[in-house]
Amino acid sequence: MKKVILGLAIAACATPALAGEETLNNTQITELLTGSTIKGIHFAAETRQYFSESGLTLWIKEGDAKPSEARYKIENNQYCSSWTGLWSKEEYGCFNITHDKEQGIYYFINEDFRAPFILNNKFQLTFD
Repeated sequence: MKKVILGLAIAACATPALAGEETLNNTQITELLTGSTIKGIHFAAETRQYFSESGLTLWIKEGDAKPSEARYKIENNQYCSSWTGLWSKEEYGCFNITHDKEQGIYYFINEDFRAPFILNNKFQLTFD
């Protein structure tokens, strides 16, 4: 597992939209994320994020005591999330999602941000 995480961290330093990567559309993003948990590297830490069918998302990084809650939506061929609090005014940040089919890695990408992730087939917000 540590080798996968190290590989993801190295891949995070790569330049955006590399050859062989496909940018996903609304349908593909919805099918990929809804009801899924992803594992990734985010802000130099291993992370997990779950995407409920209701639009609630839970995100936790290694070392956190409990996950953060937010809203998410998929529109304009982007994943958008609002971390301003469930009862506050929604302020969404949006990301393209690309897929490197050869390596089986996905990336959240915007202007100056590129975070790798892989799919996990079960609900898992813990680190083992």
